Amino acid sequence: MMSWMRWRDFAGGEMTNWGAHGADQIQWALGADDTGPVEIKPLTEGANGQVAMKYASGLAVNFVLDEGPMGGAVFIGEKGKLEINRNKITSNPPEIAATILEQLDVGEEERKWSDQAALWQAREHLQNWLDCIRSREKPVADVEIGHRSITVCHLANIARQAGRSLRWDPAKERFIDDPAADALLVRDRRKGFELPS
Repeated sequence: MMSWMRWRDFAGGEMTNWGAHGADQIQWALGADDTGPVEIKPLTEGANGQVAMKYASGLAVNFVLDEGPMGGAVFIGEKGKLEINRNKITSNPPEIAATILEQLDVGEEERKWSDQAALWQAREHLQNWLDCIRSREKPVADVEIGHRSITVCHLANIARQAGRSLRWDPAKERFIDDPAADALLVRDRRKGFELPS
């Protein structure tokens, strides 16, 4: 990890770096691109502690780095397990991912997202964005989707910092009856970097 990510004044650690990629895929898979969790609680202590979240549907999401891919997620259900990781999908048993994989050209997906093709610049996302400027369609990674995904990451960090369970209203984007937690939604700005009133 780049050392500047560890500084609270500049970043949110790996949660707001790699975590955003995983959170984005989780939000998409849950059909939650326009919402977020309603409960957040730390499972273990510390700035990189494990965090549990619950959505209004009752679905639980646990952020446990040692049990999943760095940039994806593992879904565990009644019939097995599905793992997603930057356009790679596997399952146990294999039948769970079969329908999804039938719709993909796996070789092409791996080629276009490889380091040689993407060069860590998400070329496919950038091209989609440029195409949507012309077509006026909504990009596959729209700014509002990105906002909701990174909000999940910030919520995890706030729960870690607060060290307790929190209730969140994803419509109002505020904690429920918790001014102390709401105060953690913003931070003091350094001179020259203040936000306008």
